[in-house]
Amino acid sequence: MVAAVNLISKKWHPVIIQALLRDGPLRFSELKNRLDISAKVLTDSLDDLVENDLIDRIEVSESPRRVEYNLTRHGRDMQSVIDALADWGEQHLGEDTRPVVLVVDNDPRLVTMHASWLEEEYQIERAYDGEEALRKLTDEIDVVLLDRRMPGLSGEEVLDRIRDLRLSSQVIMLSAVEPDFDILQMGFDAYIVKPGTKEELKEVIADVLARTAYDTEVQEYLALSAKRAVLRAEKTDETLKRDDRYQRLETRLKELESRVDADDEESTARDVQALLNRT
Repeated sequence: MVAAVNLISKKWHPVIIQALLRDGPLRFSELKNRLDISAKVLTDSLDDLVENDLIDRIEVSESPRRVEYNLTRHGRDMQSVIDALADWGEQHLGEDTRPVVLVVDNDPRLVTMHASWLEEEYQIERAYDGEEALRKLTDEIDVVLLDRRMPGLSGEEVLDRIRDLRLSSQVIMLSAVEPDFDILQMGFDAYIVKPGTKEELKEVIADVLARTAYDTEVQEYLALSAKRAVLRAEKTDETLKRDDRYQRLETRLKELESRVDADDEESTARDVQALLNRT
């Protein structure tokens, strides 16, 4: 037991074991990208785990050389130790109540960058394609930062699945694609044109989280207002006036605005206006 505790007391050892329990076997590069860890630290940790018969290093092919890592029987048995320590930590150290942000992008560099911007204020989950994002989606995810264009299952398809599943997650679409009128048919809550900035991203996440305090009509009003702001930044006034889809957007916003203004709670209207001013 002492030897087991000594092993998992090292920062990355239990994280690597958990990754292999969930998704193993994995190649070195897959572990490095998933865990956002330096090559040296990962190499040292894997060597230590192999030496202690918790992980197998498996040579899949010689040319090109390909190696995968998977748990041994002893490694799988470590799950009970890790779970026991996690339960103890939740009981005695308190549960992390920070909102959970799922960062989804097929570019590992962008996942790492966005995660580093947010990790002080939020719990971070990472996904590197649409399929992995769907596997990680639960009601515990508060915000999904979603790349619009990914190979395989695209961000737009992931967004549709989120709405079909009626999950409460707020979705921020992050894309280098210049927004067009087609965004009016998409169910996101906010849209950021890449590359974006740390300040912009943190502000938008704070805004969409604040919306959850309001009823569905107020949330719809704020989401549609965000789409209007995006299109106004990209299109000329003349182009907007000529497009029927945009005119329907304006009509719906006026309907919702009249209902928000008629709300008995004056503070709600003030709060909504404050959020709009930041859009």
